[in-house]
Amino acid sequence: MIKRKQHHLVRIAILLLAILLLLPGCIKRSSPQVTYFTLLSLKQMGDTQTLAALPELKLGVGPITIPDRLKRAQIATSRHDNQYEFNEFNRWAGMLETDLTAILGENLGQLLGTEKVGFFPWAYQFKPGYRVMVDVLRLDGALGSDVILSARWVVLDGAGKDVLARGKSDYQQQAEGKDFAGLIRAESQLVGILSKEIAGKISVLGK
Repeated sequence: MIKRKQHHLVRIAILLLAILLLLPGCIKRSSPQVTYFTLLSLKQMGDTQTLAALPELKLGVGPITIPDRLKRAQIATSRHDNQYEFNEFNRWAGMLETDLTAILGENLGQLLGTEKVGFFPWAYQFKPGYRVMVDVLRLDGALGSDVILSARWVVLDGAGKDVLARGKSDYQQQAEGKDFAGLIRAESQLVGILSKEIAGKISVLGK
């Protein structure tokens, strides 16, 4: 009788061990999948507009700065003016600051008709004709609701000494859909609007 009971206990122990070994795999399979996003350029959104044809213009872009709260992988959504949520399963594919710099540069190059765009810190041999610096104060929104971009920007001469144009821009737009794809597209559209405002100032200076 004792041997039977011991054998039964051993079988139960083996069964429990097998369940414990399989449990992490089950949990892993049932966990939500992480989705990664990048901002979209004007061209990626189907906007091929140009404001000027300045193929010889050398444009230096950066530094572009963002608030510390946005310097994380999780995408920020706003609940109220001073409350934010950071979603674990919807993330930026890279660093938002770097992504934003690249998108601004691509947009400005398209709008001004030049491929000669350098990013801060650019190579020593790259001598920009104008420099663009942007301090993003806010870039967020609520799913299916308003998305906001607020930024201060400045256009400098090639040496970075003289301010040729500056502005404080605030934009707001309704997100398309109630998912993160809609939020990111709306944010990208607002970055496109900012790009057009800055490019408009540069196109006048370049005449």
